[in-house]
Amino acid sequence: MHPVEKQTPVTIRAILIGILLIPINSYWHIQMTLVWLMNFPAILALFFNVIFLLAVLIAINYFLRRYTPGIALHQSELLTIYIMLSAATSLNGYDMMQCLVSLIGTGTWYATPENEWIELFGNSLPNWLVIKDRAILSPFYEGGTTLYMTEHILAWLVPVASWTVFVFALILVMVCINVLLRKQWIEHERLAYPIVELPYDMTREGGIHFFSNRVLWLGIAVAGGISMLNGLAYLYPSVPRIPIWVTSLNRFFTTKPWNAIYSMNITLYPFVIGLGFLMPLSLAFSYWMFYLFWQGQRVLGSHIGLASLPGFPYPMAQVRGVWMGLLLFALWGGRRHFARAFRKALMGHGIDDSREPMSYRSALIGIALGTGVILAFCSLAGLSLWFTVSFFSIYFALSTAITRIRAELGPPAHDMYGSGPDYILTTLLGTRRIGPRNLSVMALFYWINRESYRAHPMPHQLEGFKLADRVGMGGNRIILAILLATLVGALSCFWAFLHAGYQLGTEARLYRTTWFAREGYRILASRLSYPTGVEYTDLLFMGIGFMFTISILIMRTRFIWWGLHPVGYAVTGWWIIGRLWFPLLISSMIKWATLKFGGARAYRRLVPFFQGLILGDFIMGSLWSILGIVLEKPTYVFWGG
Repeated sequence: MHPVEKQTPVTIRAILIGILLIPINSYWHIQMTLVWLMNFPAILALFFNVIFLLAVLIAINYFLRRYTPGIALHQSELLTIYIMLSAATSLNGYDMMQCLVSLIGTGTWYATPENEWIELFGNSLPNWLVIKDRAILSPFYEGGTTLYMTEHILAWLVPVASWTVFVFALILVMVCINVLLRKQWIEHERLAYPIVELPYDMTREGGIHFFSNRVLWLGIAVAGGISMLNGLAYLYPSVPRIPIWVTSLNRFFTTKPWNAIYSMNITLYPFVIGLGFLMPLSLAFSYWMFYLFWQGQRVLGSHIGLASLPGFPYPMAQVRGVWMGLLLFALWGGRRHFARAFRKALMGHGIDDSREPMSYRSALIGIALGTGVILAFCSLAGLSLWFTVSFFSIYFALSTAITRIRAELGPPAHDMYGSGPDYILTTLLGTRRIGPRNLSVMALFYWINRESYRAHPMPHQLEGFKLADRVGMGGNRIILAILLATLVGALSCFWAFLHAGYQLGTEARLYRTTWFAREGYRILASRLSYPTGVEYTDLLFMGIGFMFTISILIMRTRFIWWGLHPVGYAVTGWWIIGRLWFPLLISSMIKWATLKFGGARAYRRLVPFFQGLILGDFIMGSLWSILGIVLEKPTYVFWGG
């Protein structure tokens, strides 16, 4: 437990610096992920672009502390900027708002007589949320022009303003939910919050002691040296390289039943080894063990003939059940605190909320206001009230589950592809009962359904509260900083995307995110063309995932030696773990051996080295991406998407 440092509260200048950096960060993000397809920070739980910018600020601050200490930034100010950049980056990923921008025009631009999109759902998409005039869309998708023309700005003004209001309301509800969760998960249960360890350590005392550690610089030299060498080899093929992506094991598994193995790769990402060493050992172990368990299901299913069932082993359905189990277990564990919090909000007594970022009553009012805006927005868009309530109740429940897992265990990446409220509702109710209008408007929320849970804003907010708690920052100003970062971040994402689209052509250079948007509309067209009832097979596997999760959680509470955690099962069913499992295997073995033979003292001495692995990869990888943007050519990708 680190001591709380006496610091100045969140300052106006820190918020202003954060606001100034957000548009720069958004531009960098769009250029890096869409224009040049180099690196993808929002796929990871710890954003490497934000860590890089924080390192730059610390370097500048070092000289300020030395020569003009009166204007040097305090730790609380550095962390305020970090929290704001994280809040904005979580929105800017192509899993979230990049997909949203594409959804605005894709339904019209990619409509053809063959796919019949106009006939199927064109009239159901609200004119104030999408653009239907192909003459207006043409310069955006074909490029060769500029955003900064009156007709272009006016064409996007209403959709951008409308969606920004929705995004702000969505984030407001998340912030207020986190206020209700904060005391239970930070003070009572004392969850680990592994993701915040690196930014916290980097900013302590201006980073002087942190960056003076030789073991840290050894880790930076190893990871940064590999990235530098590989980057030079990318530009000059005669330079030798150190392989990070070693091989895909799938090419060795060509006969039945082994060819059922999905996305199994041998990689040696230094930053993943570093993150794995900082994770609780039970999660690192659970990560690769459950990944192998998923592969075992596929192989066994192929061997005994179950693979003939479409979708076996139904990973998306099982994962939905796992997340439900994780959420219910977490809420049950904190039920007394939540009851007292609601009593305080409604009746004015029951628990002390004077140290909270806002009072519990204000948090409930904020939830009510944000929810009211969301309900009004969806009603105007054409969604039924019952469907809106069902959809966003599930969405915020899943958001809370993701936030809990990040707070407790800090996985390097987490995914819920195919497990969002859209799939849950179509599974439980069937598309016939939901109806064409609800299905059509729901497609416009594909950006918060597809893979947005791996760059979800809500965990970053609670991690911000944790950092504020550790350095004694004023929580109310942290909320202000997050909300301002949301507003500026949303507008900056629109600007950076539209700027690049009109200049280079969205269809030619920014095609990756249009692919996601087209996928959402293709799913909608399929649901409208082939209505379904209740998906009983999916329900069965959801139930299996739920019961499996509850069983493992009960084992963890009753047997201290039980090492498996069901979150490993939840986050390893999709492709991304195929790139992470092997370095996590390495780091978990190193950590186990360190604790076994050297104890906690040896572990603490090694932590800086593994933090250095993260920093070396993140800083050198960021520099390569910036160089690529400056030179207008692809450069080395230390982490792909």
